[in-house]
Amino acid sequence: MTKLLLTTALCCAASGAAAELTYGAAFAKYHNLDGGGDDLDARTLGAAAEYRFGAFLFSGEIGRIDLGGEDLDLASVGFGYEMPNGVMLGLDYTEFDVLGDDAGVASAYAAYTFGEYTLGLSVGDSSDLSETTYSIFGAWDVTPGGTVGLDAVRIEGETLLAGYADYELDRYDVQADLVSTEGLDVFAVAGGYDLGNRFSLIGSLGYLDLDGTQAKALTVGGQYQITPGANVELAVGRIDVDGGDNIDLVTFGVGFETGKRTSKRRTLGNIFTSATGSVIGLTNF
Repeated sequence: MTKLLLTTALCCAASGAAAELTYGAAFAKYHNLDGGGDDLDARTLGAAAEYRFGAFLFSGEIGRIDLGGEDLDLASVGFGYEMPNGVMLGLDYTEFDVLGDDAGVASAYAAYTFGEYTLGLSVGDSSDLSETTYSIFGAWDVTPGGTVGLDAVRIEGETLLAGYADYELDRYDVQADLVSTEGLDVFAVAGGYDLGNRFSLIGSLGYLDLDGTQAKALTVGGQYQITPGANVELAVGRIDVDGGDNIDLVTFGVGFETGKRTSKRRTLGNIFTSATGSVIGLTNF
């Protein structure tokens, strides 16, 4: 594959520009899947960050899923500039490496925020794909701690719809994801409830339909906060596969998260990690 190198040189002379890490996260997890007497171990890890410097926005995400020795790697990096009229212009790049077969998409996007609403569009190009990638996205800040949004992506002649809802309140948080494309439908809800004394109850409920084969997933567990933002978790669950062996799941993980993403633009990598996090807690952002 022809690698794409994006180098952006910025010089900011404004002495009053405010610098802030608006979002940061990192996690590492171990999963044991037992189906029909066959054990399969999976390891996942990743990190993400969003940083603002005045009107400039920088973001990045990297992750790996090792499923029984078969790897899936993803990485994304983005840059945006927010103008005084509410318009943000930006560039981002996402790369996937699945079983040694990699593909990358570079996109330019524009988004307009008016009040609680954001609407945007992007155009992407890749030497690994035969067609230009297009997307339309929107988000609504329903409450100060709650956002719903939808991405419609046209990629390789197929349309991918990815909706989400993200609510974070004093005692609990809820995340829902919907992904639909040809031959694949996924819906999942995940969340946590603060029990006090640094303990939280966590869980998820998911549904998947892959070319007519349906599966339902349920996980429940607990989380303990070591220090503000840092936690350890243990969860158990089951994946019921129609016409196949059911899979028992045990997950142990450690993670750190601070702040909240402010950009409404989601790369293909963001969409993937959000959905896999909601279904069975495979990822964590």
